[in-house]
Amino acid sequence: MNQNEHFVSADSEGYFYCRAVDSFLNVKKEQHVCGYGCPYYTGKAESAKGEFVCRYNEKGVDGQPALFPTVEGLNAQLYSAYAYAARAHLGQYRKKTRVPYFTHIITTMNYAVELTREIEVLQAAILHDTVEDTWVTLDDLRKEFGDRVARLVETETENKRRNIPAAQTWEIRKRETIEHLKVASLDAKLIVLADKTANLESIVREQHYLKTEIWNKFNQPDKSKQEWYFRAVREQLMEFCDTSVMRVYDQYLTILF
Repeated sequence: MNQNEHFVSADSEGYFYCRAVDSFLNVKKEQHVCGYGCPYYTGKAESAKGEFVCRYNEKGVDGQPALFPTVEGLNAQLYSAYAYAARAHLGQYRKKTRVPYFTHIITTMNYAVELTREIEVLQAAILHDTVEDTWVTLDDLRKEFGDRVARLVETETENKRRNIPAAQTWEIRKRETIEHLKVASLDAKLIVLADKTANLESIVREQHYLKTEIWNKFNQPDKSKQEWYFRAVREQLMEFCDTSVMRVYDQYLTILF
């Protein structure tokens, strides 16, 4: 087996082992995260059944460790950011699922690399939730990846007000995000677009199974307020209107709202 290959058929129930997230995912439930943002990605392929699946279906294949082997063409600086984020998000899952949170990082990167090839911006996209949701501090990032990466991650970090229930602070936090976007740098906005497009993609996929119940899993279950937020974010990202990512963002808005 070519160690750089990424695809093979899943089992009869749709499960395959994804080494990038060190977990089993299910193709039939659209849990795959393969794409340019995946550290294993080498090119698209489909099985005979038209399924998009990951070749590595067991841990330790070819004697390699489960997470992030050497992949041809993967920049060492991106590798270090992937590994750092994977450690930071270890044990975290997407809201009310058993899908590893790191799938969101890979999906965000799928979109970020359509918009830039700047290493520091891509590092920040990989690390964008580490300060907000893990033990990592801005000083940690500054020491490991430099000032620019730390500043970009800081722009993506909400003040969670952890002493107050998240549902009570949802709207003020989202308004703060929108106000910040009005003065944010283009690089910061790029990461926000990639991040929010990844969030919309996740909601679209889950809606296929949860229908209208999808909104009940969030701190803000009011669909109209969720629509307000995603459209307000879009208004602050007009510089990207002609990009492939914004076109996908708009498609998801149409599907959901």
